[in-house]
Amino acid sequence: MAGIAGIIFKQREGCDDILKRSSEIMLDKLGYLTSQSRGYVMFPYGFFGNVIPISEKENHHMVVNDILGIDIILEGLVYISQEERNMLINEYKIKDIPHENSWLPWMYHHYGNEIVNKLTGWYNVFLYDHKSGKSLMFNDRLGYLPLYIYESESLIMFASKIEALLVSGLIENIEFDPTTLTEHLFFNYPLSDNTYIKNITTLSNASIIDINQIRMISKKQYWSIDNLFGQTTLKSDDSFEFLTYALKRSVQKGVAGCGDFINLSLTGGWDSRVILSFLLTELRHKINSYSFGAAMSEDITIPQFIADQESLKYTPYILDNNYLSNTFTQNAIDTILLSNGTRGYKRAHYLYSIRDISKVSSFILTGIFGDEIFKIAQATGGEVLSKNTIDYLDSDFNVQQTIKKLADSSLFNFLNVEKGEILDEMSMRLQRIKSQMSSYDTISEKYYVLRFEINLRKYFGHEVNSYNDFVYCFSPFIDIDFLYAFAKTKYFGTSHNFNSNSIFLKRQSTRLYYNIVNKNYPPLTKYCSARGYSMQDSKTIQGQIKIMYNKYIIKKDLSKDSFNTKPTDRIFFDRIIVPNKEHNLIFKFPATDNYPFTDKLNSLYFWINRISQRYYNNIIHK
Repeated sequence: MAGIAGIIFKQREGCDDILKRSSEIMLDKLGYLTSQSRGYVMFPYGFFGNVIPISEKENHHMVVNDILGIDIILEGLVYISQEERNMLINEYKIKDIPHENSWLPWMYHHYGNEIVNKLTGWYNVFLYDHKSGKSLMFNDRLGYLPLYIYESESLIMFASKIEALLVSGLIENIEFDPTTLTEHLFFNYPLSDNTYIKNITTLSNASIIDINQIRMISKKQYWSIDNLFGQTTLKSDDSFEFLTYALKRSVQKGVAGCGDFINLSLTGGWDSRVILSFLLTELRHKINSYSFGAAMSEDITIPQFIADQESLKYTPYILDNNYLSNTFTQNAIDTILLSNGTRGYKRAHYLYSIRDISKVSSFILTGIFGDEIFKIAQATGGEVLSKNTIDYLDSDFNVQQTIKKLADSSLFNFLNVEKGEILDEMSMRLQRIKSQMSSYDTISEKYYVLRFEINLRKYFGHEVNSYNDFVYCFSPFIDIDFLYAFAKTKYFGTSHNFNSNSIFLKRQSTRLYYNIVNKNYPPLTKYCSARGYSMQDSKTIQGQIKIMYNKYIIKKDLSKDSFNTKPTDRIFFDRIIVPNKEHNLIFKFPATDNYPFTDKLNSLYFWINRISQRYYNNIIHK
């Protein structure tokens, strides 16, 4: 995947031969294709470099400022306000800035470490100041894009892809972490910052790592979600206007530098419709909408209908038997590998469509996390938040109760591990999360911490990171400027019970969707959605009866396979697992007549085998 990588030697000067070899192979591993543009900088005690997406031709994510003697690499999207730009122009008499990212050295020169509080977006940044000999690494407040860290007595390495660390040759022994694998299978993804490889962790959100000239290292968290809590709530009418204006500003921020076209993920749901409502009046000509789904599923028919009615450019990606026969397998493999083993093959259709739309634009505008923002804490178990995670939260982080549930689960039927050791280590990890939550007063506040500081980056961040080789992805719903505004409105849910399912709160969420879209572009409120009714239905008696009928009488058929994923278990198992069956250090052979198929189990089994094959000589065999 595209991203950044680097090595910092702690106790000695960088060996040129080691750095040259390691830097080259680490950057090679970051790219999906050898043709992807890259850059790197050698400095006295290390190196840092980057690889950019296939769709980008110029490497604007490496910034070398010879005037200030400050070099920077970054991955993701960084936004700097016009007020900050004007200040820099006045102070430094700047006349020409070739790219948004070129402001960063000036920002750092002016603010120093306080730069972390002046930027918005989703990013991992590393910089080196040649004049002071200082290095600085930091990520955004939400830690949205994963960055992998390995630290020993002699060095620190970082990379956007875990294999870039493994291939460096600087990790003497590679050892799988069965506790993290168990954590993944039990909670749908690791809640902790541990990874599937021991001694490699992911960078926590809002982290800043300061490395001075003599290699003294300090690490701290500079922000937490509780900064959003306890703000004065605006009145009802003011809340709506304030929220709408803030969301509009975030959409404008996202599309400001997107180029000639905007890839827009248009689905049968409402979040993408909210985003679309901000674009249709002025930016209709830039929109390249798309969706994917089984033939005649609502995620195809509804976007197709909207696009036809609004004369939008639209591309459907049909997940039919032709896709399963000819395209699925490679996309499944790439999804697992590009996500560092975190994503299962049932998410392969995302990569399938993104490969193609990246030819149109390197930018996607999406409604990621919108449902979680606008709906007030209707927590139900699923892919995004597992039932086990919700139970852990609902118990007010009762570690003993959760460990007992894990011990009684069937997971250990699939694992060649020492159960007691796993449970002991898992208990310590869960206790750390409990301690993190102990400073918050209510379950609702703890729910928000869980969603924004764990779920968002562990689930959605890894999702986005898995297709960084192709495009950049922006969701205005998780722009920090919007979140600060949203937290001042009556719609922010910390004052409500996290598991409230009252009709009043549901209606409030539905009305909010309607009012935003109706304010921006009323025709969109009339189109049906995958929910079985339109936004406009929330405003009439007949419509409300229709909503109640769809929600509580017929309900939604949850067994309907909108993305044609049910056959993928057998396809992946027969085509990938069986032909490449190897002795696995941790998992028993995952799917047999006695044990069911699970995409997480099969995907992790495949990833471990692939890592074992590639790095066999360095792996600890127990």
